[in-house]
Amino acid sequence: MDHQEYMQWLRHHSPSTKGFDIQSRPYKNADGIEELIFMHRNYWGYVDWLEQNSDIDFADWVVHSCKNPCEGYTLSHLLMYWLWFDECGRFRQGLPTPHSYPPLGYKGWGDEGKIA
Repeated sequence: MDHQEYMQWLRHHSPSTKGFDIQSRPYKNADGIEELIFMHRNYWGYVDWLEQNSDIDFADWVVHSCKNPCEGYTLSHLLMYWLWFDECGRFRQGLPTPHSYPPLGYKGWGDEGKIA
């Protein structure tokens, strides 16, 4: 998926509720060049929460993701996935998250086969 396809996906496969409007912020990529990262507002809220409540520096995530691309994902898409994956993991492990409910799309992955 190229950047144009990603932006179309972002616009057309998103809930039409507050928090899912698209916002961008500039970050330096692995080459030291500012690149706009496009994500839903709620993901930027999670970025802000992580930086205030953990030792995570999102700028480092940008550089790392730029150096370790995934075929079929733009940098913005990959970062959005990693943020979702991080929040799902925190929720599953009972670690602090900005909300008391699971992230959209969380299905209890990793919980299958556990005996209560």
